[in-house]
Amino acid sequence: MNSVISFALLILVASMAFGGITTSAYAADDPAILKIVKRTQEQISNQISDDSSDKIKKLFEEGTQQVESLEKSLANDDTSAANEHFLSAMKIFKEISRHLTTSASNVTSQDEVSSVKDTVQNPSNDLQRLQSYVDNLKTIAKKHDASINFSELDELFSKARQQISDHQFAQALDTIHEIKETIVDVNKELREKASEQESQRAKAYVQKYLEQLDRLIENAKNQGVSDEIIEKLEFAKDSLSSMDDPRQIIDEIRKIMSLKDQFELTKNDRLESRILQVEKTLSRLSQIDGVDEGDLLDARDTLENIKQNLNDGEFETANEQLRDLAKQLTEIKNSS
Repeated sequence: MNSVISFALLILVASMAFGGITTSAYAADDPAILKIVKRTQEQISNQISDDSSDKIKKLFEEGTQQVESLEKSLANDDTSAANEHFLSAMKIFKEISRHLTTSASNVTSQDEVSSVKDTVQNPSNDLQRLQSYVDNLKTIAKKHDASINFSELDELFSKARQQISDHQFAQALDTIHEIKETIVDVNKELREKASEQESQRAKAYVQKYLEQLDRLIENAKNQGVSDEIIEKLEFAKDSLSSMDDPRQIIDEIRKIMSLKDQFELTKNDRLESRILQVEKTLSRLSQIDGVDEGDLLDARDTLENIKQNLNDGEFETANEQLRDLAKQLTEIKNSS
C-alpha cells in the first residue's frame, strides 16, 4: 500500500473523533489513515460495556463493518470506496459518542436525584401521628353513626408503610402528603354529617319539649293563669315548632324557662324530667329480646295517664304513678 491517496480522510478523523466535520482534503498514506480510524474505533469500544444499550451495540457493529470495508478498499487502491467507508465509519462512531455522552449525563442526573432522596429522613413518626389522628376520626364517626368511608386512607397508610420499609422515604413523603389532603376531605364530610345529625337530634328534642309545653300550657289554664301569660307561652310554642337550628332552639327554650320562672310555673319541671327518663327506659327495653310486649304496652298506657294527670295539675297523683311505673320497669328489665 504505497500509493498516495488524496481525499478527505484526516479532516474527518479529528473532527469526528473530537466533535466536528470539515470538507478540507489532505493527503496521507494508507497506514496512517487506517491507524487513525482504528484508534477511533478502539476509543469507542473502550466506552461500550455490557450495560450499554442495544442501539449502541448495533451501531458499533455497523461501524466495525465499515472499518473492515475501508481496509479492503485501501488494499485494492479503491479511493472512492475507501472515502465512502471512511465517512460512514466515522459518522457512526460520532453518533455512538453522542449516545454515550447522553447516557452518562442521564446516569449522573439519576445519581444526583438518588443522592437527594437518600438525604430524606425517615418519616415514620409523622405517619404514626397521622394514623393516631385518623383513628380518632374513626372513633368520632362511629360514635355519631356517621357513614364515612376510610378505605382510601387505609390504603394510603399501607402504601406509605411499605415505602418506608423499602427505604423509599421521598416517595413515602409524597404519600403522606396525599394522606393529609384526604384527611381534610374526610374532616369536611364528618363535620357535615355531624351537623346534619345535630339538626335531627335538635328536631327530635323540640318535639319532646313541645309535648311538655302543651302540658304546661294546659296546666297553666287549669290553674287560672292570666290570658297574657298563656298567649306568651303559646307564641313561644309556635316559634319553637318552626325551628331546626340547635342554637336558635336553645335560645327559645331559655326564653320559655324564663317565663316559667317569672310566673312560677316550674312546679312540674321535675316530673317532666322523670317522664323523659321513663321514656328513654321504655325505648331501651323495647330493643331487648325476650321482653314481654304486653308489659311494655301497659307501661306506655300508664305513662300516658301520668301525662294527663300532669295536664290536669294532679301533681301528687302523677308523682305516685311515676314511682310505681319506675318499679314496674325495673321488674320488666330483671325478668328479661
